[in-house]
Amino acid sequence: MPEIFMQESATNVLQAAHHIDRISEIMKDGLLMLDDQNNIITANEAALRDILGVSSWDEIRGKKFTDLSIGGDEVESITASFALHQDFRDKRISYIHSSGQIRILLCSVLHTKDAASKTATKLVLLHDLTREESASEKLSEYTRKLEKKNNELDQFAYIVSHDLKAPLRAISNLAGWLEEDLGPSLSGDNKNNLQLLRNRVVRMEALINGVLEYSKIGRTQIEQEHVDVYTLLKEVEEMLAPPAAITIKIIEPVPTVIAPRTMLLQVFANLISNAIKYNDKPQGLVQIYCTSKDKYFEFVVEDNGPGIPPESYETIFVIFHTLQSRDKFESTGIGLTIVKRILEENGGRIWVESEPGKGSKFKFLWPKQS
Repeated sequence: MPEIFMQESATNVLQAAHHIDRISEIMKDGLLMLDDQNNIITANEAALRDILGVSSWDEIRGKKFTDLSIGGDEVESITASFALHQDFRDKRISYIHSSGQIRILLCSVLHTKDAASKTATKLVLLHDLTREESASEKLSEYTRKLEKKNNELDQFAYIVSHDLKAPLRAISNLAGWLEEDLGPSLSGDNKNNLQLLRNRVVRMEALINGVLEYSKIGRTQIEQEHVDVYTLLKEVEEMLAPPAAITIKIIEPVPTVIAPRTMLLQVFANLISNAIKYNDKPQGLVQIYCTSKDKYFEFVVEDNGPGIPPESYETIFVIFHTLQSRDKFESTGIGLTIVKRILEENGGRIWVESEPGKGSKFKFLWPKQS
């Protein structure tokens, strides 16, 4: 063999050994090397500092691996594997750290033999599971607490629904009976006041329903399905029954999306309902169309209504906020908040582009993949 080739081979071996040493030093897992008598002959920094909890190599010099503070039954199992020269992976062992804390480790062993010297060694890899298991336990605890809070919230929602709606219905009924009993003797103002009272009751009931609906978003699992958006929009149009002065125009093509159908229907129903309700033109026009945007579909609900001032672009999505007086338009101020929450829960978002007097464009993104 040429001398220059032997020099290059020796250099390559030295470089490889250096790289292996460097890799072992930056490893987060502990790495030990044992001789054929199971004595620890080398260890990386992670094994010394993090796994075993010793400050220097001298504290474990000359010790056998099975002399470390490992559980009794586990020591016997590992010793048996060593005697049979069996490799193993991810054997779960408990170890008492120098701090007194019990650590849970995954232990893997590989038996090796040097071809030249015939010397047998073992490589022992130790992965600390303690933090992972602690995090898993905490996550389970948080999950249990969250489930408990959700159950409490469901009970609260039932109480709100039952205990608040019942007196509201009673007030509405009493107003109706008063109107029937007093009949012609009621003056115009009194009739208006009774009607105003009943309208307030209807608004309060709608408000309660809106709050309950808002509280459920994200807490209940709703099945995803393929939704033909054109068919969905025709259903919304039929449900809203717009007045003759309002034209709803669906501009095709409109895609089929993967979505919880009822939630997507609720999004369109709220946006189109608002476009109808607040339209101030003799001939109102609501247009719905869609464009493809990389990973999303961008839907637009456009109207030729009064428009929205720029300072209100964000506040209209805040719960209970309305631009118009509630005496002028019956509104709970929850609809757009629910729309925003539904979209965010499903990986989308919503915003508005508008100019006062020139209508509004409500745009929202819906992911192409669920």
